Amino acid sequence: MTQAMRVITAKAVFDGVNLLSNKAVLIADGVIIDLIDKDKVYDATQIEDFGNSVISAGLIDLQLNGNGGVLFNDSISFASLETMHQTNLRFGTTSYLPTLITSDLNDVRTALEVTKEWFKQYGNTRGVIGLHLEGPFLSKEKRGIHPLEFVTLPTDAMLIEIASYTKYFPIKLTLAPENFKPEQIAYLVKHGVIVSVGHTNASFAQAQMAFDNGATTVTHMFNAMSGLTGRNPGVIGAVLANSSYLGLIVDLLHVDKANVQLMAKLKPTTMYLVTDAVTPTGTDMTEFDFAGKHLYVRDGRCVDDAGTLGGAYLTMNEAVRNCVNECGVSLEQTLMMATLTPAKLMGLEQEIGKVAKGYRAELIALNLDDYSCKLI
Repeated sequence: MTQAMRVITAKAVFDGVNLLSNKAVLIADGVIIDLIDKDKVYDATQIEDFGNSVISAGLIDLQLNGNGGVLFNDSISFASLETMHQTNLRFGTTSYLPTLITSDLNDVRTALEVTKEWFKQYGNTRGVIGLHLEGPFLSKEKRGIHPLEFVTLPTDAMLIEIASYTKYFPIKLTLAPENFKPEQIAYLVKHGVIVSVGHTNASFAQAQMAFDNGATTVTHMFNAMSGLTGRNPGVIGAVLANSSYLGLIVDLLHVDKANVQLMAKLKPTTMYLVTDAVTPTGTDMTEFDFAGKHLYVRDGRCVDDAGTLGGAYLTMNEAVRNCVNECGVSLEQTLMMATLTPAKLMGLEQEIGKVAKGYRAELIALNLDDYSCKLI
């Protein structure tokens, strides 16, 4: 059934690159019909005005462990994916990658099968746009809170098994390149896996090997990776030397705001925001279990008894607010980092991430006073 066309406006429209004023978005049947000058709307009584807001494509989170009281690792199920999706919608996130951290290989297989069945039922139109496997092929030294007993070296058989699922849905795999042969990374890339360098103690040369063989991004830049020094540029140096994408957790706890500002200047079109959120995000929970440990929410931090961070207590609209209000990044650049840039990394930039004719009408109104979001 064809739905009546809606005419949407607000103080500004963010089209994916620029903030535009005096514009109206025409939508029908879940698709953007056009973006026109507001004064060209034939019947002004049709206009829905969202006031002091920016109309934008829905936010996209490529690293979400859990929220709304659930954790994907604890319950690898449709129910968890749906809870995460519904919680996301409250905060303006319309697309996400459920993230499975290092766990037993049977859990990896379960996550692959559950995501396959989800895509069989919904495609990528109900929040989930793929699967992020954050491990288990990580550095033991840089594993962070990931459980040591499940960190393992890659085998060709397991990589073949993981890559075989890319015919059903996109897969992003975080790995430590120092534990891989060049041909293994090349195989993953050839078969459609989005390879992300992370939880790694790699040298510059080892990280460069990954990029040379098709790795395109890094997982939570600065966190759980070898640092940049005069004699060892490490992973950070390799990221800066290449045109790779990079995810950044802008909760102002994982990364200092000066580093956020630096990356915004050096990587303006390839930096994207992620939450790395865990169970209590979007709830009033104060304690939870994660990666075999009992964690606490203290002063906005998710920490274990030793004070080690375990994921983040963060939503995407809060990350946008932090970038703009605390780090001084422009609203245009920040929104691009939360919409179009992650869409490009996932190869979905012709479907989502922009307000343009023919794109999905997965739109939000981002309030300019408090950064709350309304679904349109």
